[in-house]
Amino acid sequence: MELDIHALFKAGISKEQIEEIVRCGDKDVQIRMLRKYRYKLLDEIHKKQQSLDEIDYMVSKMRKRL
Repeated sequence: MELDIHALFKAGISKEQIEEIVRCGDKDVQIRMLRKYRYKLLDEIHKKQQSLDEIDYMVSKMRKRL
């Protein structure tokens, strides 16, 4: 299967990272590179979720004080 450059860019992968992935001819290595980026994104999502949880907690505490 051919890499979908537009989809990679849309996923937030930088131009430089896309070029590195494309230059690598080994599909297994490309998959590892994409998985590494996926894990990075997932970690960012978890951090954002923690931030949302903290805000929800503060709002809940404030409402109880009303």
